[in-house]
Amino acid sequence: MKVNFQIAGVQLKESEATTLCTLSDSLPSVTVDLMDHVDSSLLDCTKLFKLSIEKKHPELAALAAKLAMATPSSTKKVKVSSKKKNRQTISAIQVKKVSLDVALEELLVARNIRSAGAAMILSELARHSDLTLRSIAVKQVNSLAGVGLAKNSDLFKGFKKVKSKYSPFVAKAQKGVMTYHSSPIYGAMRDGLAYLVERGLVKVSEETTYGSTDKKLNETQSFLQRKVYILNLTEQGEVLVDTWADVDEFILKFWEGRAA
Repeated sequence: MKVNFQIAGVQLKESEATTLCTLSDSLPSVTVDLMDHVDSSLLDCTKLFKLSIEKKHPELAALAAKLAMATPSSTKKVKVSSKKKNRQTISAIQVKKVSLDVALEELLVARNIRSAGAAMILSELARHSDLTLRSIAVKQVNSLAGVGLAKNSDLFKGFKKVKSKYSPFVAKAQKGVMTYHSSPIYGAMRDGLAYLVERGLVKVSEETTYGSTDKKLNETQSFLQRKVYILNLTEQGEVLVDTWADVDEFILKFWEGRAA
């Protein structure tokens, strides 16, 4: 791994950084989370054991054992919350339309994570059509990063920055690791989408996809299928987002107030 040192954006040589650190009364300690820098597929315990044999690196076997102990056992029964158990699928939600004034008031008065998710969906669908929740999340995270949203905002949880662009971190659930599907933005947009569908502001169609759009899979994995929701605004949704002139400011202020 190549480590780069900077001061206020100025690149330093390793020798310069080392000399500078020795001038301090106390030895500085820096923690590097390799989750942000290595291929997430390498964090599979079974794969690490195999690699330790193939590459003749016993430390990989020790690491696999350490990760296995830190990861919840797959044999444990996972308690499903009543909220998740009772959650309807998006496509099964019954539409209960209200006037645009009422819908806008519900979103603005609540100012909760559901409202933020709904606002993000409306904002992106006003500019693009046929989007998925994930594509909306990626667009919003990178857009808000571009306008200077603080990096400690909850918005960035479940995302990793690769070559100046944020991408969702998708992996099996692991203890102490925030993935895209357990992130605040994912929860916000799931709840926001449910609200928008119920109010007749967004229409949803299901599409079956195979394999993955962002990972290289083996022959067997390439046949795995999953359903994704394709989102578009309804006529009422288009009118609402035209009425909500400061929707992007609403989104920014919400996530500014959700800092770690």
